Amino acid sequence: MRHLFPLLIVLFVLASVLIFFFGDSGLTAYRSLDRYREKLAQNVDDLRARNSDLAADLSSLRSSPERAVVQARSIGLYRPGDQVLRLEGRPSRVEPTAIGNLLKLRKTNDVRSSLFKSSAIGAAVILMAWAGLSVRRSRRREHDGQRG
Repeated sequence: MRHLFPLLIVLFVLASVLIFFFGDSGLTAYRSLDRYREKLAQNVDDLRARNSDLAADLSSLRSSPERAVVQARSIGLYRPGDQVLRLEGRPSRVEPTAIGNLLKLRKTNDVRSSLFKSSAIGAAVILMAWAGLSVRRSRRREHDGQRG
């Protein structure tokens, strides 16, 4: 019985350390969220750069009608009456525009983790109360043994 209490304390400390490092709110989860935050910050910076490029393109399109015509033709828009020569076998010059990256945080909603944490805390409280009571009983027995 005396060897059980230190073993339980060691197991509790070991479980606490494992939860601290590998739990859903532990160190590895924190690092994962930090990497996700850095990706989001980089994405925002890329979007700001793209926005400034688009603003510069817009101002040049507003100031130069010739540039607007060239830009319209590059995406496949022509004036009525324009003659268009299309070569077979050549790919179209129209390219899709991608703006920013769609970043999603992959978070698993694991009910077992919260159940495990709750049961571990409950077991720790029960074990601490049991240890306190067993120490109190052993001291009473020693004290009663010394009187008699």
